[in-house]
Amino acid sequence: MTAKTLPQVRKSSRGRVDLSREREWVIEHGRDYAGHWVIILASGRLIGHTVNGREVAAIVERARAEGVLAPYVKFPHDTTDTIWMGWL
Repeated sequence: MTAKTLPQVRKSSRGRVDLSREREWVIEHGRDYAGHWVIILASGRLIGHTVNGREVAAIVERARAEGVLAPYVKFPHDTTDTIWMGWL
């Protein structure tokens, strides 16, 4: 059995990225898009959303065509669902 080598981890050439605006957008609007993949710009503008994970790449490419180097992709979960923990 051959051992797999792990990929090399490198620092971003763009340096540290501030994602605070994107996180604020998710806090404010994520509930409206629960269960959808959302693609957000740093300006807080929603580029697109989809329930189909396979469509995410097409939306990201559309964002890159608009000049966005790294669109923020997030999958907000529905926080209203009951969480069951413990033994039955």
